[in-house]
Amino acid sequence: MTTLPQISLAKLSADATRHEEQQRLRNACEVYGFFYLIEHGIPKEQIADAIDASRRFFALPLATKERFGHAAQNVHPTIARGYSPLYGEILHPEAGRDPKEVFDLGIDNEGDRRPFAGRTLFPDEALAPGFARSLLALQATVLREVVPQLGTALADVIGLEQGWFQRYFSPPTLEQRVIRYPARGGTCAKHTDGGFFTLLLQEELPTRSLQVWLRGRWMPVPSLPDSLVVNLGDMLQALSDDRFKSTPHQVAHNGLTDRISLPFFIYPDVDARLTSLEGHHTFSVAEMMLRNYESVETGNGAGRARELQ
Repeated sequence: MTTLPQISLAKLSADATRHEEQQRLRNACEVYGFFYLIEHGIPKEQIADAIDASRRFFALPLATKERFGHAAQNVHPTIARGYSPLYGEILHPEAGRDPKEVFDLGIDNEGDRRPFAGRTLFPDEALAPGFARSLLALQATVLREVVPQLGTALADVIGLEQGWFQRYFSPPTLEQRVIRYPARGGTCAKHTDGGFFTLLLQEELPTRSLQVWLRGRWMPVPSLPDSLVVNLGDMLQALSDDRFKSTPHQVAHNGLTDRISLPFFIYPDVDARLTSLEGHHTFSVAEMMLRNYESVETGNGAGRARELQ
């Protein structure tokens, strides 16, 4: 049994159950910084289609995948989109390069030259059947069914003014990742996430690869059927004046099969400048995101990785 709480998105969205579920959400944010999200409304078949298509993409020859790497992407920063091979990034400087493969995408907007915007160069349908199509369909569902409802609830339990989430997340900034952890040794080193919150969609495997730092130890987080894993990011911790926890986590995958992971990192509008309720923290979203990406690119780690021993 895991000690992570379960939060129902359906109950957060219903008048009759909202208050009680928000109390449970507040406790989860203050104590854990991680929780399972159930009754979330994303069809299981849609997640399975994206996982299957991603597995087929990663099975392509390396030279083929590298045609869609960072250098081929017409976005800023370039590492925000496209393919990264095994040992392509460092999330904690002491751990070195992570043995995992990644493909990054975001919300496509032709002609938008702001940081983290633009269009992703995908392999076409003939080369990678269903890859772009299933990932973008899943993105549309997540942005429609989950992000506004959960984001509004989080803003409410922090105590931000009514309408705050709609004001600063119209539109949100999205980093959507597809990650393949190889069998018997795929890892993602310890780090924190930099954004507002992260949604993790994953395969229901018997291995407990995800680990969360709680109560002075690494706690394994097993897959729970029909649930998402949600964790809070550094921006949300700052906006809560450090009442809510952006909790360190890592992946250590030793299963007999590869593991496909589909995280969605949710940030405010890239042009926003935000101040916490009590005024202890003020930051530019673009500046904070760019610093974090530069830290990863230079091997200094992600989020508050450098604080984690």
